[in-house]
Amino acid sequence: MKIVIVGAGLVGTTLAEKLSRDGHDVSLVESEASKAREILSTLDIEVIEGNGAKADVLRRARIDKADVVAATTNSDEANMIVALLASARFGVSRIVVRLHDAGHADALSLIRQNHAGDLEYVNPEQAAVDRIAALLAVHGAVDVVSFMEGQLVVAGFRITESSDFFGLRVSDMNLLFAATPTLAVAIRRMDDWIIPGGDEEIRVGDLVYFAIARDHLSDVLTLVGVEKDQRRDVMIAGAGPIGLELARRLEAHAAKIVLIEEDETLAREASEALDDAMVIHGRATDRSLLEEEEISRVASFVAVTRDHETNLVAGLLAKRLGAGRAIVLVDNPALVDLVGQIGIDAIISPRVLAIGLTLEIIRGRRVRSVAQLLEDRIEIVEFEAAKRSQLTSGTLSDVKLPPGVLVAALRRGEKLLVPRGSDRVEAGDRVLFITTTENAPKLADFLSE
Repeated sequence: MKIVIVGAGLVGTTLAEKLSRDGHDVSLVESEASKAREILSTLDIEVIEGNGAKADVLRRARIDKADVVAATTNSDEANMIVALLASARFGVSRIVVRLHDAGHADALSLIRQNHAGDLEYVNPEQAAVDRIAALLAVHGAVDVVSFMEGQLVVAGFRITESSDFFGLRVSDMNLLFAATPTLAVAIRRMDDWIIPGGDEEIRVGDLVYFAIARDHLSDVLTLVGVEKDQRRDVMIAGAGPIGLELARRLEAHAAKIVLIEEDETLAREASEALDDAMVIHGRATDRSLLEEEEISRVASFVAVTRDHETNLVAGLLAKRLGAGRAIVLVDNPALVDLVGQIGIDAIISPRVLAIGLTLEIIRGRRVRSVAQLLEDRIEIVEFEAAKRSQLTSGTLSDVKLPPGVLVAALRRGEKLLVPRGSDRVEAGDRVLFITTTENAPKLADFLSE
C-alpha cells in the first residue's frame, strides 16, 4: 500500500519503520527540518519537510496516491485538519488520527459523516488506562493484553525459584494444562527475546509471557508462585487525563483510592469530579506524604504524571516504603527495559500502545488486534483466517511458518485451542500469532488471501 504518515515523533517514526519493513511505500511528513534530515539519514523512506496540515505539502507526499493516511502529530487540531484534507480534498479511503483529548472525537465524527471510507482515531491515554486496569486485575503480572474478545489473556510474569515453572520445558506445559489452552509464547532472558520451541527450558529470572484462557488464569498464577496480596487499596500519582479516568474506573472496585496531584488546580478539579476517591494536593515523591497516607497498605502504586522521570522515582520510593507493586508511565524507549531490574513491576508506554492500535487499523479488516510487548521487540497479531490464505492450505507442519513465528492459539466458534503441528487452520478461525518485530514482515504472506 501507499501510506502517508504526518508527524515524525516517536509514534510516526516507529510506524514508518515498521510499515516500510512490511514492504509498503511510506512517505513521512515532518515540519521540523532537523528531525526530517535525521530520519532521512536513518530510514529508507521518503521524507517530506513541511507542515502536513497544508494541502501543497501533502501533495508533495503523493497523498493523491495514498491508500492510508495516518495523522500522528502531537497536536489534535493539526491531526484533524490532516484528516479533513485527506477525506474531503484527496478522497483517501482509510484514515487514522491520533487524538490525545477524547473530547475531540465529536468533531472528528463530523468529518466521518461525509467520508465514504474508514476514519478511525487512536487515543493513547485511553489505551493506557485500559492496559493499567488490565494489569491491576492480574496480580503479579508485568504486562497483560487481552485477545479473542477477552477469552484469552497474554500475561508476563517474572520466574523465581519458588515457581513451579522453574526448570520446566515449554512442551511440558501440555501435561500441566492438558484440558485448557495455556502456552509459554515469549521469553525475555537478560537482553534477549526468545520465541520458544518445545525444548526451551524456563529459567530463574526469565520474564515469561503465557497465553492463558481467562477462566484458568488463577491456575497459572498459583504455578507462577505469585503470592496473594489481600490489600486492595490503590494510590495514583497524577490527576491528568490518565490518572483521573483510572480513578473513576476503579472507584467501584478498590477499597480505597488515593489520588496525589502536585498542581493545585488539577487537584481541585479532580476532587470535584470523583465521588469516593481521596484527592491530595502534594508531590508523589514526598516520602512523608506517602507515609502519612499509609503507602504500606497500598496494593498497587500507579504513577502517571506528565513527568516520566518523576514517575520512575515515585514508583521506586513507593516500593521501598512497602507498596505491593509499582506501575509507572514511561514513554522513553531508553527507560522501558528497566522493568523488573530496578524494582519497578510494570511500565506503561502510550507510544507503544498507540503504535499497536494504529497498525491494527492500517493492516485491514481481518486483523482484529495488534499489540507490542514492553520495548517493542515482540509483536502479537490476532486475525481472522481467510479461505484462500496460505495458512489454511495444509496442516501447520505443512505450512512451514518462518522461524521465530508461533501460532499461540486458535478460536473456532467459542472454543479455544492450542494448535499442534498436525492441526489445520480453517477459514474463519481467529488465529493468534507471536513473533519478533524483525520477523513480523514475514507474516504478510500468511495474513493475505
